[in-house]
Amino acid sequence: MKIIGVTGGIGSGKSTVCRILKKLGAALIDADKISHNIMNKGSLAYNECVSFFGKCILDEFGEINRKKLADIVFNDKKQLEALNKITHKYIFEEMNNQISQNLDKDLVVLDVPLLFGSDFPIKCDATVGVIADEEIRVMRASKRDSAKAEKIRERIKNQISDKEYYSLADFVIENNGSEEELIKKVKELYRSIIA
Repeated sequence: MKIIGVTGGIGSGKSTVCRILKKLGAALIDADKISHNIMNKGSLAYNECVSFFGKCILDEFGEINRKKLADIVFNDKKQLEALNKITHKYIFEEMNNQISQNLDKDLVVLDVPLLFGSDFPIKCDATVGVIADEEIRVMRASKRDSAKAEKIRERIKNQISDKEYYSLADFVIENNGSEEELIKKVKELYRSIIA
């Protein structure tokens, strides 16, 4: 079994690359999905977040309002570090659980937004950075999230640059074209990793 980590900034097409790899037979472990699940009401991460940030992050049903929480941590490095300190341990534990449930697979793909963060503890056989031109990323993200272009550009500014992906990742996929072109690139990547 090989483990690859796939990452990319907002609107780059990281999740699409992961879905294509899944169609090719890989097991897919989605860090974002896990981070949503560990924040469900009553969970350990939920309790720690409410205790740290206060009830102001809750909606009328007592669930964590992700937008309120994001607004608190987005421009405050200390608050973001606190949130990461609370959630990362639970995310990584669940990712390891899911890896051990897929030992029979040839390839396990980790869909991880912050793969190159200093505290990522899971060893990958290869890493993949998905990049795209800024205008394309803004267009995709605003269409998908109904977000304003300037908000997306702000997020892009706070994310790893394409240049950094080239220096950090084992493979870089440029996703500026059609889905057919992307599928072709991902199939080539899959063959070279599985070989």
